Amino acid sequence: MSRDDLTAKRILYAIGFAFICIAIGFFFATGWETPTRVGANPSVSQTTTTIAPSTSLIDEEGNSPFVSVAEMVKPTVVNITAEKELEGQNLLPFELFDWGPFFREPPDDRRIPEKPRITSGGSGIILDQNGHILTNNHVIAGAEDIVVKLADRSEHPAELIGADPETDVALIKIDASLGEEMVARLGDSDNIRIGEWAIAIGNPFGLDWTVTVGVISARGRSNLRIGGDVGPSYQNFIQTDASINLGNSGGPLVNIEGQVIGINTAINAQGHGIGFAIPINLARKVSEQLMTTGKVHRGYLGIFVADLDDIKREALGIEPEINGIFVDGVQEDTPADRGGLKGGDVITEVEEVPVKDATDFRFRIADVPPGTTVAMTVWQKGKLRKMRFKLADRSEYVKLATAPHIKREQNWLGIEVIPTDSRQGRRLGVEDINGMLVIRVEPDSPAEGLLEAGDVIVELGGDEIEGIEDYQRAIEKLKERKKAIPFWVVRNDRRTFIPIRPE
Repeated sequence: MSRDDLTAKRILYAIGFAFICIAIGFFFATGWETPTRVGANPSVSQTTTTIAPSTSLIDEEGNSPFVSVAEMVKPTVVNITAEKELEGQNLLPFELFDWGPFFREPPDDRRIPEKPRITSGGSGIILDQNGHILTNNHVIAGAEDIVVKLADRSEHPAELIGADPETDVALIKIDASLGEEMVARLGDSDNIRIGEWAIAIGNPFGLDWTVTVGVISARGRSNLRIGGDVGPSYQNFIQTDASINLGNSGGPLVNIEGQVIGINTAINAQGHGIGFAIPINLARKVSEQLMTTGKVHRGYLGIFVADLDDIKREALGIEPEINGIFVDGVQEDTPADRGGLKGGDVITEVEEVPVKDATDFRFRIADVPPGTTVAMTVWQKGKLRKMRFKLADRSEYVKLATAPHIKREQNWLGIEVIPTDSRQGRRLGVEDINGMLVIRVEPDSPAEGLLEAGDVIVELGGDEIEGIEDYQRAIEKLKERKKAIPFWVVRNDRRTFIPIRPE
């Protein structure tokens, strides 16, 4: 074979090899598969593909379940417009200027409203065919005119039946006969579970009948500041990530069955997807009283309560087996005061039912009608006692007032004190209180964040403090103590317990 023939043959081999490589690469790249021969031999393993059952929420007609919920609930939701006078000057800002010759002067007989009026909006839920509507108190608070727009776009003036700022619930009524399909179906908020679907319907930013979907994120949220204020006194909110915005307030939070489980009330301004709703069981209970009497009557004991934590146990020597809520203070001339309850006591049971926490206790007392006598088990000075209290009406005792904030500003535990009858004490109005006035708390000291400038120390380590000598003797006794030290102070006109760890 000649050299040229050999060369040609090598070229042909190279071309063939390259073609085979290309074919193999194409085979793997495209995912082609060769047919699998299915034999009758049972010993041969065969691979089969199992199609998982569909988890789609789409029904046979291609609709999501939220479509039927929205269609069912929409007629039960209303748009509320509330108008009220704006306190302040009578003229609007632009009416204070001289417009000059280039603008038409207002006619002499033009009537200027005495006070500017502002309009706010929200949502509501139809409770019955007689026109009763449930909403938030903050939606209609202070309103002189309330207008309700129904799903059919008809508008009706509404009257206020009653409001309860302590839960942020209000009841209004329109003079209209409503169809059965317009009455909301109320669910049971006690039985909701975290992770369940939650659908919010309302009128955010004036966008009528908007539907948003999420889940129940948490239950029993409390101590929320709503609208820049301290918020309602009784809080047990449902948390959801269904979008809630301005204008949603008063509208329903419903479950996948279209049942109302909450009243949309508030959002967390610092975060997205965090909204709060009043449980419908609480709102329903309040609305029933408002419908009957126009106001809410709650049982009242007259104490300040706090959860019983480890530092309180340590400071007061409370045994580990004692559980309940801590009595942080007792108001004078109240059922608690007359019944012998003292600051530092621990309430373990109400009507022989254990107390879970401070929120549980407050709601249980509030649910008892005024005038009812309630039995409690109380840990007092190392012993469990059975005590009875005839509850008063909370509305007759509570005075809503916000005490002025005193800036927190040392010596033992970082506390600097002076006598209450000093010039500074007289200026603060505490000269008649026996004790020592806190004028400064040193940063990063044990007392920082616990005591404040303006507090009056009236008891320390179990000893009454009437002046500087009592205070110095108490310090001498306690200066080697390692456990939490019990302080009783007067703050904002009430006696309160504060335990402080020396280190």
